Amino acid sequence: MSASQDCPISAVRASGFSSRRGFLAGLAGTFPGLALTDLLGRDGVLSGGHLHHPPRAKRVVQLFMAGAASHVDLFDYKPRLEKEHGKQWDPGEGVELFQSTPGASMKSVWDFRPHGKCG
Repeated sequence: MSASQDCPISAVRASGFSSRRGFLAGLAGTFPGLALTDLLGRDGVLSGGHLHHPPRAKRVVQLFMAGAASHVDLFDYKPRLEKEHGKQWDPGEGVELFQSTPGASMKSVWDFRPHGKCG
């Protein structure tokens, strides 16, 4: 064995972590990393000292709303949606849906008309 293989630092570098910072960054998203963060937080090690402005929020509400119309669908003109408005949407065979049955097609909420000298 060479001297570089006997050195524990070489083993750490060979594993992809070239520094303590790299090791901790790699550990951050794992379950042991979450536990380490909790333990360090309890001891006050992660505390950054006093805050410039004390926090005023007591609660945070995070909303995740799946199923809304895409911005692309709202702002791009799609003439077929004008014809299919209100009809039941059929994805065709071979499409597996993981939520409920699809609803009716909806035309754009904006009125489209030509502007300028193009088109």
